[in-house]
Amino acid sequence: MKTESLRGWRIIAAALLLLALGGCGAMRLVYKQADELLYWWADGYADFTDEQAPRVRAAIAQWFDWHRHTQLPVYAARLAQLQPQTAADTTPAAVCALRDEGEHWAEAAFTHGLPTVAALAVTLQADQLKNIQKRFDKVNRDYRSDFVKPDAAAQRQALHKRTVERAEKLYGRLERAQRERIAQLEADTPFDGERSLQLRVARQQEVLRTLRGLQGATPAQAQDALRALAQRLQAPAQDDLNRYQAALEQFNCGLAAEIHNLTTPEQRRTARERLQGWEMDFRALAAPAKG
Repeated sequence: MKTESLRGWRIIAAALLLLALGGCGAMRLVYKQADELLYWWADGYADFTDEQAPRVRAAIAQWFDWHRHTQLPVYAARLAQLQPQTAADTTPAAVCALRDEGEHWAEAAFTHGLPTVAALAVTLQADQLKNIQKRFDKVNRDYRSDFVKPDAAAQRQALHKRTVERAEKLYGRLERAQRERIAQLEADTPFDGERSLQLRVARQQEVLRTLRGLQGATPAQAQDALRALAQRLQAPAQDDLNRYQAALEQFNCGLAAEIHNLTTPEQRRTARERLQGWEMDFRALAAPAKG
């Protein structure tokens, strides 16, 4: 579900892949603290009541127990398959396939947590929904500051900085010529900070409308409503935003493939080593506790 208030359950399956790039020790430390981090992230939106808080903490702990023992071994096995592939060039279609695979993992994570999310959603009070709106507003202000720039050159610079930072987390330091080539490729991006912000706001309002409609609903009704919400968020109601999203996703797959194909043998070895460390992290985290 591509929105802020309900992403918590899906964020782990996809975003842990990015967290791992920071290093093996960092990955294990973050994951071991992730239940607490996820609680405080969610509490920052909903401001849980004294009655809700222990239920949310227990649900998060149960979810991570499931995720640790059933999902991390899947991630580790897939990473083992990907490591030798780093030596070869890739294609936009292959990158999109990996993205879709990550979305599938995220969907499984959300589906497993859905009963708990639904049970919590029907207990949200009017003040909590207002708090979620305020949090959305703050997130949107931050996004506008970062990516909605007064001129096209400033926007391209902000986008380029983010792209290079993400690439270097996997491949190590990029050479000047590589960064310049990436900047040239990004000149054709359909990314528009204002339209991306519009898309975010549209999704957020869809979430809030759904949550407001759950007042007095049963948990089963809430599950149905949240499943329907997830489907709607995948394809915006506005045709122009839907086309924009599809074009941006396709461009990003192509850009990621181009970046990989620009890398040197040494950079690809760095990527393989980091993926291997990541695999080892997932296996270690999934292993039963000794003693």
